[in-house]
Amino acid sequence: MSVEELLKNAIETFNKRAEADPKLRSEMEGKVRRVFVELTDTEGYSFVMENCRVGGLIKGKVADPDIHITTDSATMEALMKKEMGPMKALVTKKLKLTKISMEDLGTIRKFF
Repeated sequence: MSVEELLKNAIETFNKRAEADPKLRSEMEGKVRRVFVELTDTEGYSFVMENCRVGGLIKGKVADPDIHITTDSATMEALMKKEMGPMKALVTKKLKLTKISMEDLGTIRKFF
């Protein structure tokens, strides 16, 4: 499964979870976050989290992202398949998070 397919599945899973989980909906209420996943070895992807929902996956960079994730395709795939944890990826410098607040870190963890 490609990174694009994994991200699309994650979006679908998150949206279903947000519909069914009142606690998650209340935590996400009113938040708008533009996310750019920069893949160093191929084209990146963007999506927008708004109104307790993640919009469709877009190829390329979203303008002025609130959250910028940089990694390579293999690491992103391993993270999405839960073969590698995000802390290990950060410590080994295979994953870089920029333009992200502590609150947004919690938000993005709910997505992944």
